[in-house]
Amino acid sequence: MNTEHDLAILTQFLRRMAPEIEGHDAGDPPAELAARLDAFASGKAAPAERAALAATLKEHPEWLSYLARAIRTRAA
Repeated sequence: MNTEHDLAILTQFLRRMAPEIEGHDAGDPPAELAARLDAFASGKAAPAERAALAATLKEHPEWLSYLARAIRTRAA
């Protein structure tokens, strides 16, 4: 499985659909994870870190909303 490709697809989707994405916000992830997601959203995460974050997000999809907000903030 190519997690880098999976994350690229997710980011493209979120950028395209950001205004229409809605849902229940489960709250922000822990501060340490939020910092890692912020680095990913800004394009500063190394490939190994992106893969680790992909695995974490698969286990905790409720934090995708945080990532979507981080990407949307940077895209504005």
